[in-house]
Amino acid sequence: MKTRLSLRLATFSTVLIIFFLSGQGFASAGSQGLKLLEELEQALVSLADKVRPAVVSLSPYVPPSPSVRRQGSLNKRRPTNAGAGVIIDGKNGFIVTNSHVVRNSDKIQVTLFGGKKVVGRVVGSDDDTDLAVVRIPVESTLPSVQFGDSSRLKVGQMVIAVGNPYGLHETMTLGIISGLNRENINLSRYEDFIQTDASINPGNSGGPLLNIRGQVIGINTAIINYAQNIGFSIPSNIVKRITTQLIENGEVSRGWMGVGIDMVTPQIAAKAHLQEGKGVLINSVFEGDPAERAGLRVGDIILKIGGIAVNSPTRMIRIVGVISPGQTVHLDILRDGKSQIIPVKLENYPKKNSRQASLSSPKGKFPALGIELEPASAEIDGADNEVNGVVIKEVIIGSAAESKGLKSGDRILAINGDSIMNRKHYENIIEKIRAGGTVFFLLTRNEKKFHLTLVRKN
Repeated sequence: MKTRLSLRLATFSTVLIIFFLSGQGFASAGSQGLKLLEELEQALVSLADKVRPAVVSLSPYVPPSPSVRRQGSLNKRRPTNAGAGVIIDGKNGFIVTNSHVVRNSDKIQVTLFGGKKVVGRVVGSDDDTDLAVVRIPVESTLPSVQFGDSSRLKVGQMVIAVGNPYGLHETMTLGIISGLNRENINLSRYEDFIQTDASINPGNSGGPLLNIRGQVIGINTAIINYAQNIGFSIPSNIVKRITTQLIENGEVSRGWMGVGIDMVTPQIAAKAHLQEGKGVLINSVFEGDPAERAGLRVGDIILKIGGIAVNSPTRMIRIVGVISPGQTVHLDILRDGKSQIIPVKLENYPKKNSRQASLSSPKGKFPALGIELEPASAEIDGADNEVNGVVIKEVIIGSAAESKGLKSGDRILAINGDSIMNRKHYENIIEKIRAGGTVFFLLTRNEKKFHLTLVRKN
């Protein structure tokens, strides 16, 4: 079945090319063209019949209340964080979806293919990749999907998205892979997205992106609200790794180095006699973390981690994130123009009091620099009187501040050389810095001062 379906869809691709190049309609192509179209149609119908039963609708579970008479029948609007999911283990009832679909919910109402509703529970979620696993009780084995290998994807391959856009259950759309390895989109901490033009809308979040064999090659996670036909999916190889950890442990363990990093600018590259696009610059080293203990310094340029080339902060975050805590990795660095190899024993990625903006909401815009503040007070700083500066209350996952290693509790003493008196003073300074402008911080953490540089993105 798989081979026949793939052959039919591949044949259709050839017909499409001939059609567009010739400028003629299918009707004029004769009976052979019509036959190919019929075969394509049947292949797509077979694919839909195969995969749609494994796609479910998810929404927060609201227990029935006898005091609210038939309220559910009066409001048919789609819940704000309703989305889709796909069954990956039909025997044990495991479903993968987006973490933002199930956020702040322990119990989830799951609508199966055909309309049956069951209540599931969240096994675990990972905001850093926007993935979550839900488990439902099963009486018999449910239809499920198989994962494909996302490392073998090519731009131009045909794909199918299935989900519940605007509450329209089991909607299937067709498109192609428009791009691979998309990053710096500020959707999550670990970004390596598949871009597709298959129609994705609110409600598709958590649904599968499939290849022509019906294998899951990605989990749809976001769209660009002001654009058309630009959707993003989390690659299946990432999904497999994360869901395995969530099912086995209820959480994800990642390596942590404890440095803030920046792109290597052309000026820095020229000074270091380094090719542009190579390496990342360490702009801060956090006290007590693995990098400091290993002897890394501000100004070092990391070229490789465990033999893998590093060419952007996002790529470095991904590389370190997939290494198990406790493992020692060797860093190829450039320091004062000289090459060195430094071993670093990674720790577990620290759990932070952070949140992630909703990926499907137009309101999901980061505050300036990705941090929220509270006034530095006597209670926070242990002083008798209110002190100067402001304290970071929350760091937004996926923001520039989070990628540089800022933490809740860090106190900002100065910006671009100006001492910060209070929150209003901070806001007045930030308002004058335009998008793309550089912000130089002086901060304290655990009574230790350190410097850090950010670029304002909004």
